[in-house]
Amino acid sequence: MTDSHKIAFNAIGSLLSWLVGKGRQGTLFVVLATTLFLAFFALQVPIESSNVSMVSHTKELQGNYDNFRKIFGNDEVLLLAITDPDLLESESLQTINRITQELTQIEGVTRVLSLTNAEQLVAGDFGVELIPLIPEQDAGKNYQIAISKALEQNPVLAQLLVSKDLKTSMIIIDLTGDIDQQGRGLAAIETLLSSDYSNKDWHLTGIPLQKLTVSRLIQRDQQVIIPFSVLALGTLLFLVFRRFSGLLLPLAVMAISLCWTVGIYTLCGFSLNTITALLPPVIMVLSVSTTVHLYNGWLQIAGKSGDPKLLIIEEFRELFLPCLFTALTTALGLVSLTVSSIPAVKLFGAFSALGVMLSFAVNILLMPALLSYLPLPKISRRYDKGRLNALLQATAKLTVNHPRLVMIMSLLLALAGLSGLSQINNNTDLIRFVKPSEKIYQDTMFIERAVGGVNSLEFILTRSDNSSLTRLDDLTRVDKLQSSINGLQQVAGSYSLLSVIKQLNRAEANQDQLSLPDNDKDLLYLFDLLETSPNQKQLRKLTNPEFTTLRINVRIKAIGSADAADLVSRVEQLARRDLGNDYDLRPTGEFYQVVVDSNRLVSNVARSFCLSLSMVLAAIFILFRSFKLLAMALIPNLVPLAWTGGLMGYLHIDLSTGTAMIAAVVIGLTVDSTIHYLARFQREYQGDSKQAVTITTTATGRALTISALVLFLGFSVGGLSSFLPTIYFSLLTGVTMLGALVCDLLVLPASLVLFNTKEGSASE
Repeated sequence: MTDSHKIAFNAIGSLLSWLVGKGRQGTLFVVLATTLFLAFFALQVPIESSNVSMVSHTKELQGNYDNFRKIFGNDEVLLLAITDPDLLESESLQTINRITQELTQIEGVTRVLSLTNAEQLVAGDFGVELIPLIPEQDAGKNYQIAISKALEQNPVLAQLLVSKDLKTSMIIIDLTGDIDQQGRGLAAIETLLSSDYSNKDWHLTGIPLQKLTVSRLIQRDQQVIIPFSVLALGTLLFLVFRRFSGLLLPLAVMAISLCWTVGIYTLCGFSLNTITALLPPVIMVLSVSTTVHLYNGWLQIAGKSGDPKLLIIEEFRELFLPCLFTALTTALGLVSLTVSSIPAVKLFGAFSALGVMLSFAVNILLMPALLSYLPLPKISRRYDKGRLNALLQATAKLTVNHPRLVMIMSLLLALAGLSGLSQINNNTDLIRFVKPSEKIYQDTMFIERAVGGVNSLEFILTRSDNSSLTRLDDLTRVDKLQSSINGLQQVAGSYSLLSVIKQLNRAEANQDQLSLPDNDKDLLYLFDLLETSPNQKQLRKLTNPEFTTLRINVRIKAIGSADAADLVSRVEQLARRDLGNDYDLRPTGEFYQVVVDSNRLVSNVARSFCLSLSMVLAAIFILFRSFKLLAMALIPNLVPLAWTGGLMGYLHIDLSTGTAMIAAVVIGLTVDSTIHYLARFQREYQGDSKQAVTITTTATGRALTISALVLFLGFSVGGLSSFLPTIYFSLLTGVTMLGALVCDLLVLPASLVLFNTKEGSASE
């Protein structure tokens, strides 16, 4: 043992002596007081009502979006569909009109557009006039003919406001950008529709409602997942330890670690979002893992003679460094997530790492002090007998007698897993994040089938010289571009100032067809009319006052980010072809930010995983100071990741914000069992690797098995979540823990036997 090891070993012993001696009562009081203080804030953790933490804030991306909102206002709208077989009959239209008027009066609603208040430009007795899109009611067939003609003459409005079969009417609701007002407005809209129009077939969707639904589901998940986690982990702990202390101590550490972590999170001013909603169950699971090893160490001193406190100090001193480094490597894996460009992922990585280290501190402060009050476990109540012990002995025998077979089988399975990696798609689909049973999902899919265009891509168009877009050549090129965009399969339609110009030209020329003027002089006259239009507020939704910036809104079908990214690329190609080099077309908008973030997932995953792996390997080397042990530790930790990646590919689970975190998180978790195994192996190694493996597998294997089962069960409770990425993250992480256990009990011992390492004496 080196001098530095001796100093550390003595310092740990002194700390433990103080914790079970003079500092015992004071430590327990400080822990209790701190817990009560932080629990007060933990119970008040807010839930994010916006989507701000789920999108990256890169300078260029955010700058474009801020500029867009500054010029054109908020791009987040609600889509309300009203379905009626007799939609265009008088009674149905009156209902739509009544809903439209009532929605207009709700706080937070800035504009409502429907069949009954939409207007069209026509030629009047005194020039161009604005008249209702739906004409005044007439008797008999003339009314229906007039409606059909109005819709036919205004295809853009018709496409926005009514389905092709004329049975579903769309009401477009613009909301203020203020989050609090949005929340109140959404609640009022839902109350209005549910109470006054419960007998109508209505469907509501849109990004603001998706945000509100996420907030509600997070609240629901916290109320379900946390109690189920406590119940599941408590049941498992009692079954494997068969002692009330083995149940109560881990649950106490779990509760305290959770209060400390969430309390600090709240004090820092953060709110729970879709990703950080995972913090409570993750902290609960990871805190129990360390407790299992410490409690198992206490049970191992059963039957030994001597002062109980000294026996606890001796056993915990041996476990201190392995537990510290397992906590450290887990935290390092989680910290690597902070390289992500998405704020929610950064927060999850930082605070889950903090929670892991806090749980280690709680374990070290509480477990020696509390266990020192208990009598030593009796030999007759030792739990290392029975089927699990027999299974561990059989496992040790297999690795000792057939190490090559174990290695070959594991590598073949790893290759099978790697082949599945190529089948993973990088795709984020916000609406399909929630379960199909949720109303928001069903309503969105209904509107998608009936009308299409539930999502929107926004584009900002300017000239390279920043001059106004008022020449006929400018608008002719824009018209050609929009026609090309509308021809794309995944596009439901597009809208821009061009639609207003064409209507205005039709009214001025008193013609039936929508078209642009024939010359620049007539076009400039139309722009003069726009400048004097009393409806400047709505005009600002399409262009700035100088007409130097145009907005092109492209409504797209309910597609994921992978397809949307391809679509944006196609639009940009069309823009270069149809507009030429004198124009600048920039994609932006709320949905576009999700698309960009999804495209960055692969690079984020690679960066965070490489960072996690390098930090974890550095920690292992510092602990064992052996390149040979470091190399052998790699195999049982990378193989489970290959298996999980292959499983994702074969099951066609997309790489999304949630599943992208698995690799970085898991590498820090899987190495924990490896550290505990190697630490015990070093203690037992006396020149015979086979004997050391046999002792280590049977002695430490039980704690590793229980810890893996705790992790598997704890993470699997996340399968009760309302969000599919969370479900996939939880279940796949849990499955990986089982794979890691198999590798640590089979692959790692086989490696130690096969290479007959002499590193067991490295620390002596």
